[in-house]
Amino acid sequence: MKKISKSMKICITLGILFGLILLFIKLRFQLSEEETMRIYIFSSVAVLLISVIINLSYNLFYGRKMNALMPLLGEAKYDEYLDKITAIRDKVKSKHLRAIAELNRTAALTGKKEYATAVEMLKELEPRVKKMPSVEMVRRLNLCLNYFYLKDYEEAETLYKDSEAIFGKIQRKMRSIKRTLPFWICLWIYAAMGKKRSGREDSGSKKAVSGKSNCKKILSIWRDSWKKERKNLQEDTKSDV
Repeated sequence: MKKISKSMKICITLGILFGLILLFIKLRFQLSEEETMRIYIFSSVAVLLISVIINLSYNLFYGRKMNALMPLLGEAKYDEYLDKITAIRDKVKSKHLRAIAELNRTAALTGKKEYATAVEMLKELEPRVKKMPSVEMVRRLNLCLNYFYLKDYEEAETLYKDSEAIFGKIQRKMRSIKRTLPFWICLWIYAAMGKKRSGREDSGSKKAVSGKSNCKKILSIWRDSWKKERKNLQEDTKSDV
């Protein structure tokens, strides 16, 4: 038999408590069925709105705390970033925020060149973020990046092909192709470079060097674009949470 989750138990308990309070009010003030129903509807709407506001405020507060740590990655202070983002992960109650914090931890691990550890964490994150398209897109991008650094080009190419349908759906949801173009470019680079380096270099070393040079240029463009789009992506992530 499937166990009832803690959050479900809390909802059931609060629902029973709400019903008892409503019954007490009805009996205490001798209210009619119509008056009782009116109170029930108004109070339910009020509780729902308050819950939504609290949830949004909670996510916004911790979302901003995570965003405030981003400069540490740019300054290559990976250990400090890991300590602070781990503290946030352990403190938040939302499973979605915990997943996002865990995803952010992999960025620091990549910076520390702990690629294998990052890959394992990113694989474990898949079932936790698959319902958040923007976050899943970042997870796949990070995973592809770490495959590339590990020189596991076949895996990078497989991930690229598997991501086409997912990124297509996200692109249709977003207002502009500019929001997904950097990710498409980056995944294409990893897959293309993987092809060149995985036993398909018969065309000669000069072409391979030329291809690598072009990829570096595109990567530079992608990084600049990613910095501009990071804030927009984080806003999409908050809406998914």
